[in-house]
Amino acid sequence: MITKELKIKKYCCFYVSNFHLEMILLPYIKNNISKSKIIIFTQDNLKDSVKLLLERTNFNNEDKNKILNLNWSDNIKEEITKEKVQESTVIINGDINYIEQMNKNIKNLELDNIKIIDCYNISKNNLELAKIQEKYDEILNTKRIEK
Repeated sequence: MITKELKIKKYCCFYVSNFHLEMILLPYIKNNISKSKIIIFTQDNLKDSVKLLLERTNFNNEDKNKILNLNWSDNIKEEITKEKVQESTVIINGDINYIEQMNKNIKNLELDNIKIIDCYNISKNNLELAKIQEKYDEILNTKRIEK
């Protein structure tokens, strides 16, 4: 049996607060929202803090509206379907169990041409950062994406 190699790019992101996470994600999202569909799965409702942070940025109104229209709310119950996440950038934010479960759900769909950004709160979890980093292609931080 010949199996198709799936094109999944995996990034990780480490942050200490919701505002820190958003300061990392917003420039990335702004630069990629017109290139790729962006989907956010988060355990915490980030809508209010994203709105507050966007009010303080110099992004133009069109970019701000596009970013605000993403689902920044708690969507643990939201179903992951192949049609929804195919050819997308999927941002996953939550505790380790949530991130692992969401990744498992996505992997089971056998998707192609997808980017996944797993976001870990280092102040809430006792994480072994070096071990986590080994599972990813690159790291997303406030400067840029790094290998």
